Amino acid sequence: MDPMTLSPHASHGAYYAAHIGKSLLWTASDLVTIYALVSLFAVDPVLAGWLFLVGLAANALADLCVGAWLDRYPQQTRRVAGGGLTAAAMIFPMTILAATYGSAALVATTLAFRSCYAAYDVPHNAMLTRLAATAAGTATRLSRGRTIGTGIAAGLVGLALSRWRDAASLPVMLWLLAGAALILGAALLPLLPRATAMQAVAAVPTGPGLPRGFLVGSLIGIVALGALTKAMLQLPTTVAHPDAGTTVLLLTGGRMLAALVPLDVRDARRGLILLASLYVLATPVMTMLLRLEGWPMILALGLLLGCTNLVDWTLLPLLARGAGSYGFYTMAAKFALGGAGLAMTAALGDHTTFAPDAFATFVAVLLVACAVAAWCVWPQQRIAPIDPRDFHP
Repeated sequence: MDPMTLSPHASHGAYYAAHIGKSLLWTASDLVTIYALVSLFAVDPVLAGWLFLVGLAANALADLCVGAWLDRYPQQTRRVAGGGLTAAAMIFPMTILAATYGSAALVATTLAFRSCYAAYDVPHNAMLTRLAATAAGTATRLSRGRTIGTGIAAGLVGLALSRWRDAASLPVMLWLLAGAALILGAALLPLLPRATAMQAVAAVPTGPGLPRGFLVGSLIGIVALGALTKAMLQLPTTVAHPDAGTTVLLLTGGRMLAALVPLDVRDARRGLILLASLYVLATPVMTMLLRLEGWPMILALGLLLGCTNLVDWTLLPLLARGAGSYGFYTMAAKFALGGAGLAMTAALGDHTTFAPDAFATFVAVLLVACAVAAWCVWPQQRIAPIDPRDFHP
């Protein structure tokens, strides 16, 4: 079945369902893994942290490899996505439950899960290009749907963790999340073209490639805003600074509100200007964060994060040159997320919470980073785009 033969509502609905399914695995692995390993299975925190970083790096490199493979052998797209989804869903619970079998089992299951997840993630992301080609403005609507879907998945994971949060009941939660991810994620598979239809796909015009300024600026922005959100969790809990759980909910709520902001990216140049403007807007937001504190500014920060992410994923279908571009971008973004965590922990030093002066200095550095991101993202025609084929393994 080709998505072009379905109604837009049916294709988009299936894509959103698949995104929720994929996000269940991603969010659960992001929010639950370290907590469960350290708090419930008594795994050394240092080992748990290294597992997370190594898994993220493996996922990033797998993104690049999967994108290169699908560009070279596009007739295997549906098979790769289906196999990756099934394996990732089946292996995910063992990335935590394997703790009872030792560190070697944890490393093996973590690497297997992250690699299989990439096999589904890249085709899912690359599907944006085909769906966005159906009508003007579709890329923006799809990005809004992704934003809402990510928030729904985060909320479901949070609710599940509040219900099954001890070592005895955790396996129930993990297998339920894996089953839901498998069922919802399978909605994407009928949209992927069959091998016999791939000749038509090859003829579909692709974007000019990812401008270097867009890629560099987006990564700097991801590090800056990502580091700030992580730093918000390390502030002392007071009336002005909610606890970590409330902060996560406020950030998630703000990101979902971004779907209601009337952003409309009609072409790549306007999208790049809009993205640069959002990074400029980060300056007053961060400055007010130091003054007002409390939940309104956390919500505003989540909204800013959601808007930048929405514009990023609206621009990708307009710029991406095949699955390789998506694989390259997601690889770089995952390394940037790891960089955000390292930047925050470096600023935190030996302390468990930020002192006011240290937090103010950290925010000042992030303000400069956002200004640099805005300058990089602003469209500059003299900078040649990146061709992902240059990075084929």
